[in-house]
Amino acid sequence: MFLGYVGAIVGGISLAALLLVVSKTFRLKLPGWMYPAAAGLGMISLTIYTEYSWFDRTREQLPQDVEVVEAFEHSAVYRPWTYLVPMIDRFMAVDHTSARLNEAVDNVVLIDVYLLERFTPVLIATQFIHCETGERMLLGEDSVLDDNGLPVDEAWRPLGLDDPIVTSVCTRAGLMAS
Repeated sequence: MFLGYVGAIVGGISLAALLLVVSKTFRLKLPGWMYPAAAGLGMISLTIYTEYSWFDRTREQLPQDVEVVEAFEHSAVYRPWTYLVPMIDRFMAVDHTSARLNEAVDNVVLIDVYLLERFTPVLIATQFIHCETGERMLLGEDSVLDDNGLPVDEAWRPLGLDDPIVTSVCTRAGLMAS
């Protein structure tokens, strides 16, 4: 976040300096308010660019077997341009290399789901996905497992067969939901 501020300030100063060079080169007589206005415009433009490009830049850095399953758009009053074009500031991704089938329970896959949000550490939620019912169950660090390898202290939570996580995990695991 600190580097974002530094980048915005450098971008603003750079645009004001470019305007100064152009005005001196072509001997233009510009009003004095144009230089700070150019600096402000540069800072706002660079900030908007970094906000909107965060999702694409982050997605490109993910390993090949990590699939983005859902992205969340956001609008805010203090960013009025997001009402015209909402920006993506968080998303969920599934790590298909972590997928493990549960031999004791049919149609159940254990997988890691990454929750990424701008300016926030990555959260990893290990979940059981039931491909037949479209439900999920979280696996916590303190979870106690039963004889079938499922957590005793957790309950299945409905997602739906058309949920992006269920669709992605079950299709890749070869357990097409019916």
